[in-house]
Amino acid sequence: MQKIRVIAIVGPTASGKSDVAFRVAKAVGGEVLCVDSRTVYRGMDVGTAKGSGWGTDLVNPDEAFTVADFVEYAKVKIDEIVSWGKVPVLVGGTGLYFRALLDGLTLADVAPNEVLRAEWEGKSTDELVEMLRVQDANAVNTIDTKNRRRVLRALEIVTATGAPLSERQQKVATPYDVCWIGVDVPTDELFRRIDARVDEMIANGLEAEVRVLYEKYGGSPRAMSGIGYHQFVEYFEGKTTLDAAIARIKTDTRSYAKRQRTWFKADKRIQWVTSLRSHE
Repeated sequence: MQKIRVIAIVGPTASGKSDVAFRVAKAVGGEVLCVDSRTVYRGMDVGTAKGSGWGTDLVNPDEAFTVADFVEYAKVKIDEIVSWGKVPVLVGGTGLYFRALLDGLTLADVAPNEVLRAEWEGKSTDELVEMLRVQDANAVNTIDTKNRRRVLRALEIVTATGAPLSERQQKVATPYDVCWIGVDVPTDELFRRIDARVDEMIANGLEAEVRVLYEKYGGSPRAMSGIGYHQFVEYFEGKTTLDAAIARIKTDTRSYAKRQRTWFKADKRIQWVTSLRSHE
């Protein structure tokens, strides 16, 4: 069977990869599919720097959306794009989504352990990260350690199996022939872009966006744990000041960008280019 040719454009947040993706799509006659675990949520536009492209606004913030859900959606959409005579151009920063879709990566079926979850309920996210670091230091470098749900899940898998997370990953064959392109800029420029983008989000009404979502869904849905959202939830609940919340968004975004860079730089198939523009 002839493989489906796709272009995958990856990189840290604010690197300019979306701009590159749309220019590539225009050049090759392609359609852009977003590979992002946050832009799938409706109503979360300002805080995710959501642009155009397929793969956005798939579910409400209080609805569950898993890696498997994304893979199922993306496979169908890629087939549609190919049927239109177009080239699928995938762009985003969620490494696990890319690997699950294009490399066929799956996690061993480890059922949720409610006993362990109850035991860990009173621990802070930082404490859970340290527990994971003791058992599987490499896992700490490959997941979003600010995302409590993902830390809990990784810790649950490692604790249940007694093996590193990497050893519990399996691959299945996929029908894709992938051209991997990485977009990055020097760290000081990346951080400048991140700070400027957060300032732009604030000016464009991020606080109002989060407040609407908070009043409708509360602060507990997993979508509200994303950067730019949970910091404002803490502000609304009187746990921090507005200035501190904004500063934390910038700091957490920089940390997230560094983790994205670590994830993608480990993949030697990716050919790296430097973005000349400052917008995602």
